Amino acid sequence: MSTPTVAITGANGFVGRHCVEQARAEGTVLRLFVRDMAKVPASWQTDKTVEIIAMDLTSAGDELARALDGIRTLIHCAATLSGDQERDTLAASVAVIDAVISAQVPHVVLAGSLSVYDVSGVPKGGTVDESTPANTNGRDSYAKAKLTQETLFQDGASLYGYALSILRLGAVWGPDHLFNAHIGPAVGSTLLKIDSGGEVPLCRVDLAAETLIKAAQVQTGVNILNVLDDDRPSRAIFLRAFRTCGWPKLTLPTPLWLWRLVAFLTPDSPTMPGLLRRAILEARHRPVHYSNTLMHNRLGPVTMLPFAAAMQAAIDQQEQQATPF
Repeated sequence: MSTPTVAITGANGFVGRHCVEQARAEGTVLRLFVRDMAKVPASWQTDKTVEIIAMDLTSAGDELARALDGIRTLIHCAATLSGDQERDTLAASVAVIDAVISAQVPHVVLAGSLSVYDVSGVPKGGTVDESTPANTNGRDSYAKAKLTQETLFQDGASLYGYALSILRLGAVWGPDHLFNAHIGPAVGSTLLKIDSGGEVPLCRVDLAAETLIKAAQVQTGVNILNVLDDDRPSRAIFLRAFRTCGWPKLTLPTPLWLWRLVAFLTPDSPTMPGLLRRAILEARHRPVHYSNTLMHNRLGPVTMLPFAAAMQAAIDQQEQQATPF
C-alpha cells in the first residue's frame, strides 16, 4: 500500500464514515482513526488503500503523533453530539493538536458546526454568513464545545503555522439522521412545530463529506466556510417531506412569540429545558436565512440535490436498511 497522505479521526462516526467513502471513491490513500475496531465496516478492512488504527485519542499520547507521521492533511471529525463534551470533543482536540504539532502535519480540516453563530443580532429575514459573530453564551454544551474547539485549533495554527480549514456544517442529515432540532420538540408521536418563517439550515451528510475532502485538497487552507445545502426548506416544507416516513402522527403549530414569552418568564438557567433558555430558542428557531456563497467560491462545484428528492431518497434508504429513526 502507498503511504497514506490523508488521515481522518472519528472515522466511525456519521460524518466520518461518509468522508471515508468519499475519499475511497476518489482513490485517496487513507489512515483512519477509530475507537472501536468492531464497528469498522468489513469493506474498509479489506481495502489496501485504507490503514485503520484503533485508539482512544484522549489517552494515545506519543502514539498518536507517531501515527500522524507523513500525513499531509488531517480531517478531524472526532467529537460528540450529546455525550461528554469535555472528554470526547475538547480533550480529544487538544490531543490531536499536540500530535499535529509534533508530527508537523501541514494542514488540518476541522468539521465544525453552524451552531457557533450568535443569531440574536440578525434581524428577522436577515442572513447568517461567515461575518456573523460567533458567541455561544447561554447555549447548550455542544455549541460551546464546538466554539472552544475552533479556538483551540486556531490558536495552534497561529502559534505553530499549520494551515487550518474550518467547515461549519449546518444541521447534518441523511439516513438514520433525518430529523433535527430546528423544527420543534416532540412528545411521543406529536410534534410541536415552531415556525415564524426563515429556513432550516440543512447540510446533507454526503455534502459534508464531499466538502471536507475538497478542503483537504487545498493545502493552504480555506479559512472558515459555511457548508449548507442550496435548497434549504422552510419548516413547513421540511415537515411535508418528512411525513412520508410515518411520523409525526399529529402536528400542533405553536407560535415562536409564545415560546419567547415563556422563555422570558422562566429562569434562564442551565437546568431548564433547552427551548426555555432564550439563547438556545433563538439559535434554533429565529426566522433567518443562511449563506453558503463562500463554500461555492472556494471549493468549486459540489453535488447538490433538490430537498424533496434528497429527503425521499434518504427515507427510502433508511427503510431498506430497516433502521429506526
